[in-house]
Amino acid sequence: MRKFITTLVLSVASLALMSTTPAFAQAKATQAKTSKANAWDGTWSGTSSGGGRKTTVKISNGKVTFWTNNGFPRPKVTGSVSGNTVKLDDNNGWKGTMTMQGEGKAKISAAGIGNNGKPAQNSALLRKH
Repeated sequence: MRKFITTLVLSVASLALMSTTPAFAQAKATQAKTSKANAWDGTWSGTSSGGGRKTTVKISNGKVTFWTNNGFPRPKVTGSVSGNTVKLDDNNGWKGTMTMQGEGKAKISAAGIGNNGKPAQNSALLRKH
């Protein structure tokens, strides 16, 4: 019985020591970051404040793969997840930021040059589908 208790105490002590090592802390941080990125993966959509048309963002593996802003597809979109935000860019100068507002809810704000050639901006509340 003493051998069992000694083994148990040593096992618990080694687990406690291991959980404070830098490698363990790094692994936990990476796991948390991956979990945040996965929370963004999917299709987000809502109605834009800048004209009442649909805004849609698709995210896969923490990367933006599709963006329609206020009904207009954004060509060659890029973007990535970082914690509670997603940054979006297209090749026509439009930039957007999505911010997590709770599970399955996000707000997007975007700005660029509108169809009339003048600066434009809009926002939308998005839901994950």
